[in-house]
Amino acid sequence: MLLKPCEYYLNNTSLFRMKQFWIIVFQVLISAASAQAATPVYVDEKSQVCIIDSSNFQEWNPVNRMSYPPTSKFFRNRSIDHAAWYTFKITNTSRTALEWYLVSYNYSIDEIDLTTVSDAGQTEEFQFRDTTSIYNRIIKHKQPVFKVSLKANETKTYYLRLKNESTYNYVFALYSHENFSSHFFIEYIEFGIFYGFLFFVLVYSLIYYALLREKGVLFYCLFIFSQLIFMLFRDGNGLFLFPSYPEHADLIKNISRACLSVTMLLYTTYFLKISPKRKLFKAIVVIMVLRVLYAAFMLNDTTEYTYHIEFGIILLCIYLSVRSYRDNADTRYMVVGLVLLGVSYMIYYQSIIITRSYSSFGFFALYYGVAAECIFMTLALTERFKRLRIESFKQVQMNKELETMVEKRTEMIAIQNKLLEERSNELNLFLYSVSHDLKGPLKTIEGLCNIGSHTSTTNHEEIFDLIKRKLKNLESNISDLNVVTKLKNEALPKVLIDFDSIREEMEDRFQFYEGFDVISIVYRNNLVRPYYADLFSIRCIYQNIFENALKYRDVKKNSEIKISINEVGDRIELKISDNGMGISEAIMPKIFEMFYRGNEKSKDDTGLGLFIVNLAVERLNGTISVVSTEHVGTAFTIVLPFETDK
Repeated sequence: MLLKPCEYYLNNTSLFRMKQFWIIVFQVLISAASAQAATPVYVDEKSQVCIIDSSNFQEWNPVNRMSYPPTSKFFRNRSIDHAAWYTFKITNTSRTALEWYLVSYNYSIDEIDLTTVSDAGQTEEFQFRDTTSIYNRIIKHKQPVFKVSLKANETKTYYLRLKNESTYNYVFALYSHENFSSHFFIEYIEFGIFYGFLFFVLVYSLIYYALLREKGVLFYCLFIFSQLIFMLFRDGNGLFLFPSYPEHADLIKNISRACLSVTMLLYTTYFLKISPKRKLFKAIVVIMVLRVLYAAFMLNDTTEYTYHIEFGIILLCIYLSVRSYRDNADTRYMVVGLVLLGVSYMIYYQSIIITRSYSSFGFFALYYGVAAECIFMTLALTERFKRLRIESFKQVQMNKELETMVEKRTEMIAIQNKLLEERSNELNLFLYSVSHDLKGPLKTIEGLCNIGSHTSTTNHEEIFDLIKRKLKNLESNISDLNVVTKLKNEALPKVLIDFDSIREEMEDRFQFYEGFDVISIVYRNNLVRPYYADLFSIRCIYQNIFENALKYRDVKKNSEIKISINEVGDRIELKISDNGMGISEAIMPKIFEMFYRGNEKSKDDTGLGLFIVNLAVERLNGTISVVSTEHVGTAFTIVLPFETDK
């Protein structure tokens, strides 16, 4: 006998007949020249891993002993009632004998029969059944493993029979001894770290449940437990938990998968506080019932329909969490966790369902997604626990906080009343000064008009000149008041400051000012880096100080104005000095006050020039200092923070 009979094809009455049938079939297989794989799998000492795909195998029909081109990239049983047959060749191209392992990436297959036929006609047969304990296999490994022995330059033909209770794609690969040991040793370590992490999350969640006693935390614990069991039986590591019952692996996997979907929906619904009265809640309940019914009727199901259901439930949970993000602050971590899980499952889904590439990246992507989802959903649970603890603490401390709040409010009200009183006094002074400064020119104009209309000998040109002068003073008052209002209330953009342009603008503006043509102006701009600031405030500073230097020049001297702009560390220094009349020491403390006029020459001024300068400097977060000696001159130094960006 060349091949042991399959359990699903045997019964007590037909045992002998079936044995004879398999003997005849494999004798035909040995002599059939047409049963050759399209391209042999070539191995040598340097080869590490060889995945067998449609370029290496052909489908085989044992009835007519014919081989056919493959209809799928990997091995696949298209019917649960009949076995799938394939044939392929393996060639050892080296000069030494080699022994490799043929490994199935799918651990849950009911029956695998592998028959080897050498060029000399010698046959070997191997058999795998999912009822075989993991400790009774050739190698104690979660996946089916067959030894492949090849002499130097030898080619062997292999006939593979697959039978399973669900249709699926199966990936087989050849591993050298060294690579098999290293690859799966590292894989077991990675699985150990992953499951250790899941177990830690489960214990951590159970501690939270012991502290809070909330249904939501209980659902989360059940969700993590279901996820732990499902992932164990997804990759076959769960076989080590029940080594004597490997045939029940699919049953346990599907039950845990259904529990995983239901507990995920329960936890998401409870965490997001979806009211039972809403239609959405009832729809979620219907989905959970349907999922349980599907699991009950398809206990041993390993078909692709389950992947569609799983992916749909994950997308539903993502939708629910994103939908509730604004209403529930605790969900921000939950949203991130579910999105990462959804992305990883999409990669896995694309590998299994869409492209059917069955890549290791697609397989392990789900592990990374589950780990990330556990981290962020545990953070969401922690955030919830933290919020509840804070709320409890606030409840206990409420009376004390209320007393403190009342004291602070009382103190704040007192400060605000004082501030309002100061602002009221300032406003009264401002209104009084404004009304006085506006009323003065208007009264003068009214008097001049009366003189002009009642006196026939009046020089009307002189009266009109006086009226024009007073109107100019009135316009100046209104303009300065507008500047004050703008500096106090408007938010102005920062732009690149060009001091050279400002200088030209000011000199052009005051070129017809009395005595301007005899004044020597020394200007130095030493800025290297670009400087950004509020242009309106810079103009106010430059214009008012420059105008004062012109206005209060000493006509007995050769007047000179020096202007310099320098970088001093991370600040900018604007210095404007003159050799004019100077400021007496007695009035120096008052020069920046609103509406202050220091001497007889300034009686027709608004008294707002230096007040505007000081206001603009404060607006730019700078400082201003003044050094002046009467009859010698005055120097203003403005220091502003250096800003090189908008």
